[in-house]
Amino acid sequence: MFSRSILIAVLTAIYSLPLSAQNETENLEPLIVSATRWESVGIPTASSISVISAEEINNSGAKTIAELLRARSGVQINDQYGDGSRTSVSMRGFGANAQSNSLIMLDGRRLNNTDLAAPFLRTIALKDVERIEIIQGSSTVLFGDQAVGGVINVITRKPDEFRFNVSAGLASYSAQTHELSLENKLDNGFSYRGSYQRLESDNYRDNNEKLFHHLFNYLEYEWQQGQLFVEFQDVSEDINLPGAIFANQVEKDRKQTRFANDYNSVDTQIGRVGTRLSLNNDWQFAAEFTNRRSTITGMITNIDFDQERHNRSFNPRIQGAFNFLERDISLTAGIDWEDVDYGIISPFGVTDSQQNIRSIYLQTIFPVTEKLDFIFGARKAWYKNKILVDFSFPNGQVFKDEQFVSSLGTVFRLTNKLRFNLKYEENYRFPLIDEETNTPINVTGLNTQTGKSYEVSIDSDYFNTNIKLALYRLKLENEIDFDPVAPIGFGFTGANNNLEPTKRDGLILEISRQLSNRLGIDFSYTYVDARFDSVVFAGNRIPFVAEHQARIALTYTPLISFNLTPEMILIDERVASGDYANNVDRLPGYSVFNFAASFERYGFIFSARANNMTNKRYSDFAATAFNPFPTVDTGYYPSPERNFFLTIGYNFY
Repeated sequence: MFSRSILIAVLTAIYSLPLSAQNETENLEPLIVSATRWESVGIPTASSISVISAEEINNSGAKTIAELLRARSGVQINDQYGDGSRTSVSMRGFGANAQSNSLIMLDGRRLNNTDLAAPFLRTIALKDVERIEIIQGSSTVLFGDQAVGGVINVITRKPDEFRFNVSAGLASYSAQTHELSLENKLDNGFSYRGSYQRLESDNYRDNNEKLFHHLFNYLEYEWQQGQLFVEFQDVSEDINLPGAIFANQVEKDRKQTRFANDYNSVDTQIGRVGTRLSLNNDWQFAAEFTNRRSTITGMITNIDFDQERHNRSFNPRIQGAFNFLERDISLTAGIDWEDVDYGIISPFGVTDSQQNIRSIYLQTIFPVTEKLDFIFGARKAWYKNKILVDFSFPNGQVFKDEQFVSSLGTVFRLTNKLRFNLKYEENYRFPLIDEETNTPINVTGLNTQTGKSYEVSIDSDYFNTNIKLALYRLKLENEIDFDPVAPIGFGFTGANNNLEPTKRDGLILEISRQLSNRLGIDFSYTYVDARFDSVVFAGNRIPFVAEHQARIALTYTPLISFNLTPEMILIDERVASGDYANNVDRLPGYSVFNFAASFERYGFIFSARANNMTNKRYSDFAATAFNPFPTVDTGYYPSPERNFFLTIGYNFY
């Protein structure tokens, strides 16, 4: 159970320690963000934004994006097996439907799917990452569908010099990894980068063996007026799935599996081509076309399936400035065009569906005074979902909708070190392709989820201490989630449904302080009160949302290029996923201690990370399940006990 006294103790410790001997900077460090869908320095935004730098990523020793993001401010990670392979990211208090309410992007490319599958985060290789930008709160105007709780945009490193890297790693559960990369920037304007990663592991639980491959290639040509790039990724993962087990089974053998034959095999190919052009001194144009195709085969609860998804997207946009009323107005405008083909074959029948989403958007920044900026944005979106399903829509069914949303914000810089932000934004989420195929018996077609987000935030940088504080309210109508009590006929229940109104109130606190030249401390705390707002479940907690969560980390550099990073993560209890009535066993809260060490000198690279140092036995995911039908019980996904990862490599320059 999370203790509120921890927050008081940490804040007291931070401010009782001596100040750094370093001189204070005169100005706030400029944010380098994608909050305008354009890489810029110091562009004002009314959103609260955090940036995880490449240095912080290296110091963390993390091997997966899930490991790195766990318990960051405003972010909750749902990791079923503790290896980052079956992970969803929740922002602003979403549970089982988090994967479709938090938008994950890689260099501005959407990783989210238009079906129930979570974004495949393993397509992100941390060694290729330059920084990670966490944009808190609804960002639907700029990023569109599914950007309800927030946006995480992972920015990869662009080639700047010749570098050839080789590395190998060993870890608990017979895990081993091999990685290599080659990059260079040539004098003729061309640059390239290629990397390959292979990971093999038995993982913690029975029937959880995994084999993973990731190939990434990037080629760019840059000239005075712009750039052109082409990239290609090939990702494959073969993994066995142990599934959930019940409390008595956890007590007897927490590594066991209920379904010894379950597995999942994924092959994904991604191609992207894009350009950025300077039209003149004030205006720029950019566009990317992405083609992503995934083939999935597997078995879940002893049921075979074959699945395919094919995504195509085109995203042109312009950014510039013009003078109006003697003010330089900044404007970003663009079009988002996405087509998806989705099919699945299982014993329940054949699904063959297509989804089309078209959007136009714009955002303007109006400087009222030198210290006050006014920000306005709007988006219009059109949605079409064509579904053919043997058991529900054998003759095909077409669903359509359109949405208009707007945002309004202000940024007030009281001083160079203190900034206040206010933001109001409307949001939406269209029904996913496969959500429409399993609805209650009296429902044909789900309503689009809509909502409103209100946020006030403060950024401060005094006394060598950077503080970010955000307060918010998120209200949703027709939230889409799996409803276990929705009738589907013949006495059975459980379907995708539009829920009662929901409300989420929260606080996000982030403190970073440099105590000396060698020692820094980072602390984050997230509070979420996520509840049903009316009718049947009024006042009940929304399943699988932790009310309290905190992270404390130190970064100590005893020697040049040698870093030690101890970390503690604390998370409150959670209602089991699917338990709307809040009447089955909950997932207990826990605290874990991790430790990382990294060293890089003369081209040699050494990295080590130990997770769950105290060998705590806990679970990071739980959901309701029949035990047996019709008895509803809590099924747990036990997390790994103490485990280690060691990597050694060399950079050739």
